[in-house]
This record gives sequence, C-alpha cells and structure tokens, in this order.
Amino acid sequence: MSEPKESKHVRKLKCLFSEGKISRREFLHSSTMLGLSATAAYAFAGKITGSGVVPQARAETMPSGGTARIGLRILELTSPHTYSWFESEITRHVCPALTRTDQDNVTRPFLLESWETSDDLRSWTLHLRPDIKWHNGRAFTSDDVIWNLNRMLDPATGSSQLSLMSYMVEEYETGNVDGEGNKETSARLWDANALERVDDKTVRLNTKTVNVSVPQHLFNWPAHIID
Repeated sequence: MSEPKESKHVRKLKCLFSEGKISRREFLHSSTMLGLSATAAYAFAGKITGSGVVPQARAETMPSGGTARIGLRILELTSPHTYSWFESEITRHVCPALTRTDQDNVTRPFLLESWETSDDLRSWTLHLRPDIKWHNGRAFTSDDVIWNLNRMLDPATGSSQLSLMSYMVEEYETGNVDGEGNKETSARLWDANALERVDDKTVRLNTKTVNVSVPQHLFNWPAHIID
C-alpha cells in the first residue's frame, strides 16, 4: 500500500527536526503517531542525522536452539477489555490489538495497515489489513472494530479504556440520584458519528477533543480485539 497522504503536522515535524528544534526520538514518536510509517520516519531521520534505519533482528542472525521458559502469575482471564495488569500481555498471542508500540517507542500498525489524521487532528481514519481473518475463516471487518470500541467505551463493561479515550465520550446525567441525593452521571459516545464506518475495511474515529496519542491508546492493555 502506498504511503498515506502526509499531513501538515508531519511536514511541520520534519521542519522542526531538520532545524534541530526537536530530538530524533521525539520526531520518530510524534511523526509515526500522526500517520507517517516507521520506515519513512526512520529514512527521513537517517537523511538528517546520517544514522540510517535501526536494523531489525532477523531469524537468520539469531542463535538457534535452546529453551526459553517464561513464568508469570495468571489472573482471571474472562473479559480482555477489563484487563488492568501486565500479565494481560499473554492474551495478545490470540487477541492482538489494532496497533503495536515497539521497544523504540514507535507505534506501528498491527491489525491495521495504516492510519491518517485530519488537519484539525480530530478525525483518525483507520485502514484495516485486508488479509486478516478470524479463527473460523470469517473476514475481519470495520464492524468488528466498531463493536470492540463500543464495548470498551461502554461504562457497563468496566474498562479503563473509557477514561483513557475520554475524547470519544461525554458525561451526562442519567436522571437518577444516589443514596445521598446527588444526581448520577454516566458516559456515552459524544456524537452519533464518533465511530464512523467508512467502508468494510475503513473506520474513522471522530473525537470530541484533540489527542495525538490515539494510535498508542489502541495498544493499551484492555484494547484487545475479540470476536
């Protein structure tokens, strides 16, 4: 797939980096968050600093053989969307996230192929990989993404993703009062079009406020994509 259209914010970051006003680490982190692929970001950084692309470890360069054993406590594995502890990482083997933040603090697409932002940074267009299928052979579609995000952002689920992605919701009065007579509140999507199905492989997140960490939030502990 071709590189998504470069936003004005990425162009601004390139200028700041070229002028030495931001660090290489900050450029890589911020530009990839705004939709520039890690490959393109590293390539540009290499042109400026002469450092080139960080080499990735490959199987043929690694020693073979041996045994690795990983020990960790296992808590109750019921609803991935309610996880709030590090051991939840074990579920990523079967329920991955839309994105992945690697050891270099760069967030890359995973179940997504790419994403792009609007100029006002309030619309995030997520492009799904076309080759992903569920274990039963059913295609992974935009409807799956919207169902998962709706579930994470539903107060009844009890997911910490709700507070993390507060830019997707609004608080409202339920019409009830608690035992002390205070009006009860809850949360709901801030707009009927907050989660927009563009087509079978494209979802758009329309946020209430600006937050440039949206792709990284999609890799949070409870952000597992389930069927």
